[in-house]
Amino acid sequence: MSKLTKTSVVSGDVYMPLGDEAQVLWDEMHQIQLDESHLMRNRIVTANKKDPVHKKFDMLRTRLLLAMREHGWTRIAVTSPTEECGASFVAANLALSVARMESVRTILFDMHFTKPSLAGLLGVENPGRLSDYLMGHIAPEEYLIRASNGLALGLNDTKVSNSSELIQQMMTTDVLSEMQDLLCPDMVIFDLPAVLDSDDVLGFLPNVDGVLLVVGGGQSVPEEVMRAEQALGDRAQLLGVVLNKAEGLFS
Repeated sequence: MSKLTKTSVVSGDVYMPLGDEAQVLWDEMHQIQLDESHLMRNRIVTANKKDPVHKKFDMLRTRLLLAMREHGWTRIAVTSPTEECGASFVAANLALSVARMESVRTILFDMHFTKPSLAGLLGVENPGRLSDYLMGHIAPEEYLIRASNGLALGLNDTKVSNSSELIQQMMTTDVLSEMQDLLCPDMVIFDLPAVLDSDDVLGFLPNVDGVLLVVGGGQSVPEEVMRAEQALGDRAQLLGVVLNKAEGLFS
């Protein structure tokens, strides 16, 4: 990954940006324009303020940012007890809500290696292979796609059979740490599979500061929520539980 070191000074194993080289790398990313009608069809309501539901995500955004700034956190995982609870829906809406704050840099990653969905949800074609990036084959500014001045997308359109091994390898930790040092994001959102359906979440927890648990209203049962919270245990800070698909709340 030699390109990454051209705009950095290496001190031990830590990459330190020179001045605001982070902005230079953000500017080098391929930029796209998300289609507003596609977003609305998929209930991504936070790209604009036309749907009043955006206020709920704005409140969630503000609470998370305040807590993260207080504790010096930057990385959060969004997951659910089981699939189809709407974790990707919440992650995407949260990311676009934060992106409306021009002074905040946000990166959204789709960590669903067996069933990637964020690219389709956001209407992004040919998003690239996340596995290539996590294995250190490509620089972050070459892989990430910039959807606005302060929002970058780390998407995926290729299934990976050995996702658990990929997530837990040291290279993944090193790549994400390097990304943090080079791009200086204020918030990194990782859209993860369900806690009870795979060990990907537990294997990835050392790379995040906290977890947002999305519960499906009328779908998740109390036992599943309790088992998910027990599985997370002391491995990561539970930042909150979002009730999705409830009457009058979110999707």
